[in-house]
Amino acid sequence: MSFAWKMILAVSLLLALSLSVGGAAVVDRVFRTELDSAAANAEEDMELFGMMLEALCLNRPASDTGEEAGEMVRKLVEDSQALSHYEYAVLDSQGKAVVRTPGVVSGGIEPGELGLIRVGVASEGESRHVVAVERVMLVGESFTLIRSADISELYRRTENNLSTYRIVMLAVLAAGIAVTTGFTLYFTSPLRRLSRAAHLFSEGQYSRRVTVKSRDELGKLSRDFNHMAESLESTIRELEDAAAREKDFTASFAHELKTPLTSVIGYADMLRSRKLTPERHREAAGYIFSEGKRLETMSHALLQLFSLENEEPEMKRVDFKKLSEEIAESASYSYAESGIRLYVDVREAAVTGEPDLLKVLALNLLDNARKASERGGSVLFAARTGEKGYTVSVTDLGRGIPKEALKRITEPFYMVDKSRAREQGGAGLGLALSKRIAELHGTALSFESEVGRGTRVSFVLKEETWPETKG
Repeated sequence: MSFAWKMILAVSLLLALSLSVGGAAVVDRVFRTELDSAAANAEEDMELFGMMLEALCLNRPASDTGEEAGEMVRKLVEDSQALSHYEYAVLDSQGKAVVRTPGVVSGGIEPGELGLIRVGVASEGESRHVVAVERVMLVGESFTLIRSADISELYRRTENNLSTYRIVMLAVLAAGIAVTTGFTLYFTSPLRRLSRAAHLFSEGQYSRRVTVKSRDELGKLSRDFNHMAESLESTIRELEDAAAREKDFTASFAHELKTPLTSVIGYADMLRSRKLTPERHREAAGYIFSEGKRLETMSHALLQLFSLENEEPEMKRVDFKKLSEEIAESASYSYAESGIRLYVDVREAAVTGEPDLLKVLALNLLDNARKASERGGSVLFAARTGEKGYTVSVTDLGRGIPKEALKRITEPFYMVDKSRAREQGGAGLGLALSKRIAELHGTALSFESEVGRGTRVSFVLKEETWPETKG
């Protein structure tokens, strides 16, 4: 059973119990009040009746026997005009009726002490009577006076009131249940929406959200669910992307290993199993050497990439002008071999960073720019202070990068032109390593490229002020 129907059932039971008990208590209270009033009236009437009878017998001489006393009382009562409209019974000390008018009911109520009036309710068939009994002394003997009044109408009225209340109670209960059902279903609708959204979310519909219409606790719960769903969706997407990247990385790594290993094994087998001419021997050894160097380069880059994931470099103050000179000197040999001119335009500045990592970052960018340029081309290595900080950039006039490749250019083993990259000894890890180094320095690589016109890669470093010199 759902929470809403449990609430409806609980409220309906509580309402039914309250109406039945409360209504019965009210009707009973009215009945008791009227019954007490009838009993009080009966007691007052009996007291007045007894006083009239005593006054009637006041000056009469005492009788010698009970029979004479009874006869005297009967004669006095029957001759009295004042008592003619009363309904009563007079019993002697033996309980024998001296006088009894029609319609008087005794109900078996025993008299008490002399002068004490006792009142009770007696039944006779379907009728009810309130009965008053009193013991008095008349003409020297003890007599019991009985008076009764028909209160059947009180009982019928009470029964009718109960029947009417039952009908009213059922109508009120039906209306109450209907209203309770409507309000409960309305107020718990956010819970049902939350349940459906949570179920769909568990089935993989991570974009599922709950519409928030109220500002109460359920509305707050809905908003919290939406915030949680957004956070979980973002985390799940990140995990899915990470898993996809890991899968791509594994596949690319296996492929990058397979190609050079196939060449190494093939040429090694040729050297081992065949007798070759000196020229073919040198060619096979050259292939083995070049592929081995490529594997060595790839392993070094991977080791460096993994080490950066687990270690935080120690940042210090770096003279980037001086560092750029070391970078240019390290790149000069490969540039000269490729027939490409390297121009350096670095303004003097002090930055925060790790010198060796910054050197690796810049050399990777310069190496990519060299590979993208044709013989006779040129590359600009520049750095200067701008609005955002100290901007370092490498600009070439080479082949450029297609727009669809810019999003993946920093992924491990991703290469725009794989055949050309392998010919130049590339493993597709340089930009991935450069991206990680940039992140460790609180910056990011920015690419601007146009196919056929070249590429500009830049990053921004935090600049420090030079210490003041003493003259």
